[in-house]
Amino acid sequence: METVLELSGTDVAFSELLATQPESLPSQAGDTAEMAPKIDFSACYARELSSLVWFVMNLGADPHRAADVAQSAFAEAFVVWDRIQHPTAWLRRVAGRLYYRYLVTPEASVEDVPDRQGPLPAASVFELHDEARRVLAALADLPPKQRQVMAWTIDGFSPAEIARELDVDPATVRQSLAKARKNLKQQLGIAGGGHGR
Repeated sequence: METVLELSGTDVAFSELLATQPESLPSQAGDTAEMAPKIDFSACYARELSSLVWFVMNLGADPHRAADVAQSAFAEAFVVWDRIQHPTAWLRRVAGRLYYRYLVTPEASVEDVPDRQGPLPAASVFELHDEARRVLAALADLPPKQRQVMAWTIDGFSPAEIARELDVDPATVRQSLAKARKNLKQQLGIAGGGHGR
C-alpha cells in the first residue's frame, strides 16, 4: 500500500501516526434512527487519531499543530465520553473549533526554549509527496468555509451530515462544496466537466 508520506527519522510513533491513511468513515446518516453500539474510548482513539490529524491538516494546519489539536480534542472527549453519541463527528466538530480558536488567538512567545523537545519530533522527520503537498496547499488557499466543508467531505461526510454537525443550512454546505471543488480544480489544473459535483 502506497503512503502519502516519505518517512525518515527516529520518532516511530509520530511517523506511524502520519503514515496511516485515514480510513473510510462509516456514514452517520442513519445514526438518529438506530444508535450505533457504544465503543470504548481506547478503541475510538486507536481508530480515529490518524484520520483526525489528517482532518485538521485539511483545515490548513501543519502536521504538528494538527497532532496537538487532535490530542486536545481527544482530551475534551475523554471528560464527556459517556455523553458523546457520535464520536467521529463530535471529534471533528471540536477539533475544527480548537483549530479555528488557535488561528484567532495569538500565542504567547516563549523566552527560553526548553532543552528537550516535546513528544513530537522536528518537522523534518517526514516529507509529504509532491501531490499531497499540492493538495494541502490548494486547500489552505480556499476561503475558511470552503476549506471546512472540504475537510469534512474528504473525511467521508455527506453535505446533509456536514450541515447537521455544523448547524447550517444544507444548501449552504452544497454551495460551499461546489465553490470549493471549482476553486480546487482551478488551483490544481484539473479539467472541469465531471458529473456536476
